[in-house]
Amino acid sequence: MGERLKAPVEPAVLAWGRKSAALSLAEAARKIGVDEARLEAWEAGTDAPTIPQLRKLATAYKRPLAVFFLPEPPNELGFSALRDFRRLRPDQRQPFSPQLAYEIRAAQERRAVALGVFQTLGTDPPVFDLTARVTDDPETVARRVRERLGITIARQTGWRDPAKGFRAWRETIEGAGVLVFVLGGAHHQVPLEEVRGFALADRPLPVIVVNGQDRPNGRTFTLLHELGHVLLGQTAIANDPEPDARLPAAARRIELFCNRLAAAALMPRDALLAEPLLAAKAGRPAQWSDEEIEALAKRYAVSREALLLRLVEVGRADQALYQSKRAEYERQYAADAEAANEGGFAPYKYQVLSHLGRGFACLILQGYYQDRLSLSAVAGYLGVQAKHVPALEQAAFARAS
Repeated sequence: MGERLKAPVEPAVLAWGRKSAALSLAEAARKIGVDEARLEAWEAGTDAPTIPQLRKLATAYKRPLAVFFLPEPPNELGFSALRDFRRLRPDQRQPFSPQLAYEIRAAQERRAVALGVFQTLGTDPPVFDLTARVTDDPETVARRVRERLGITIARQTGWRDPAKGFRAWRETIEGAGVLVFVLGGAHHQVPLEEVRGFALADRPLPVIVVNGQDRPNGRTFTLLHELGHVLLGQTAIANDPEPDARLPAAARRIELFCNRLAAAALMPRDALLAEPLLAAKAGRPAQWSDEEIEALAKRYAVSREALLLRLVEVGRADQALYQSKRAEYERQYAADAEAANEGGFAPYKYQVLSHLGRGFACLILQGYYQDRLSLSAVAGYLGVQAKHVPALEQAAFARAS
């Protein structure tokens, strides 16, 4: 057999990857399983690794494969540090887990890849032009968000299914110029207890990452919460649905703003108060049956606790009802999650597409169609073997059901 195809990578990127992993040539060569002289030749540009060798290198350097196809080493000093809203309390100083740290780095590098591909294509990335201040009224900002995204109440209440609702919000936000990635599948697992989502607010192409271990309607709330961080220009990571009372006042103010914005965007006050169920309970906090809560949550494709919290905000439920129901729902979700874990994973092409998002995948494939990217580069950017590209292409360009 002839020699396998070489990966089209820049030697400087290979050298940067090794040095950023704090590995000597000898240490890196041993991890990858090649002679030190060969690795040195890769970094000098007199030879290049094959795709399988590049995969080993990415694993050894703890970097996503896509980053090695960049035209130059990424400027990591330009990556914004995340404010960790879970660890601003004195009793929470543990570092990120290695897997979460990897996913944060991967999201930063994938954004750099997308910007590079837009440059290669000779086009500008879409501009997400909404901004906000923490002193703004969340209800007003939420109306601007819905108007910018073009999501009407009629469209939203037609989804019914929470998974369909999440996909619709996600793809609409992607279309507005925000990259949205989902942690999940066989290779991108981070416990929900560690992170629900995070945002990289740099523009153009800010990034939102949502944990796929959450339920679809929970993911939707996190998506809108993190969009709030993008509007504020706050690169941040958060986890608790309700900000801890021990958080510093400034951080708690930001988290409350993002929660209220998410709730107002998902359940606009005027539309919610006009619902027959609420009109019948006008003028006072009311008791709600499980059937009523379920029906209204389904109508807006949101979680039951998000709905109840919104009912408290608009004066149609009290805090005691919310707290009692929230505890009940958390027990149910834990049982449902345990049962769901027994079902395994979706087909590989859907795992990849769910993780990367339709917007990112289609951008990379567009570069291939226009003969600006090789098949090897496309596979590298998407983090798959070349043989999987046709199936992923079919899934990416299929009309959403």
